[in-house]
Amino acid sequence: MEIVSHPEKCTGCMRCMLACSYTYTKKFSLSAARIKIKLPEYTIEFTNDCNNCGKCVEHCFYGALEVEK
Repeated sequence: MEIVSHPEKCTGCMRCMLACSYTYTKKFSLSAARIKIKLPEYTIEFTNDCNNCGKCVEHCFYGALEVEK
């Protein structure tokens, strides 16, 4: 499984980052997320700690992230 990003659909809401950080640290912390949204360009990057769990995909309402099997 791999997570594919579509930055053109990103709105910068940061839901993916908050869901990621809460999953692994039990805190809502943008700096602790394993996915990073860079503004104002709306680029989507994953850190080396990302394990492709898909939590970010589950919380993206805009289709900017999807799981490719």
